[in-house]
Amino acid sequence: MIENEKNTPHRALKIFGRIFVILFWGGLLLFCFLNREKISVEGIVGLVPKDSVLSVIVMLLLFAFKGVAVFIYGSILYAASGILFSLPVAIIVNTIGTVIMTTIPFYIGKKAGSRLLGELVKKNSKLELLRDTQNKNEFFVSFFLRMVGLLPADLVAMYLGASGMRYKPYFFGTVIGLLHAIVCFSVMGTSIDDVGSPQFLISFIVEVGLMLLSLLIYFIWKLKNKKKRDDDTNEA
Repeated sequence: MIENEKNTPHRALKIFGRIFVILFWGGLLLFCFLNREKISVEGIVGLVPKDSVLSVIVMLLLFAFKGVAVFIYGSILYAASGILFSLPVAIIVNTIGTVIMTTIPFYIGKKAGSRLLGELVKKNSKLELLRDTQNKNEFFVSFFLRMVGLLPADLVAMYLGASGMRYKPYFFGTVIGLLHAIVCFSVMGTSIDDVGSPQFLISFIVEVGLMLLSLLIYFIWKLKNKKKRDDDTNEA
């Protein structure tokens, strides 16, 4: 009984801490959701302080927030970093930010476990396609999904975490798969004042080309999985 009494303050503090975190993130999410039309490259650049150290910290915090806010696009943050920093610094900040924003939802899914899978599929039926990837190479699955980029990034991360994927192959597949976006949007951001420059045009063309290629790959993948499910149904 004495031991339970000693643990009571600790437990109460722990519960209070969890409630505070939930209320803080919940309030922040609600605020950003209600003002989501204002979340743009210009809006973020105006929000970030001019001090270089503070601006890096704020950008990384925004990446962390992006990890739980599905209505913010990572490309906006990449481009904003390109405007705020020199190209090498922007790429470094965006790379670290990518790790942060893709790790948070992954571990949310890992913590929730398999019970989260069905709920995620209900939210977005496209995630059902991932059921056929769970027994395949984890690095390739992570890389492929990030390269294609047509499924909701945050929900994909939660799904992969909940499915039991290991973090190491997820980490490398995710970062390498998003490297094109990290570099291209950083370059576009740094050269935003001259959209006719070779740097901006090449980066823009590369991103558009990859987007079109991703659409093609996605539809081929979708048809292949549909055919496989139909064959399995017919055999059953």
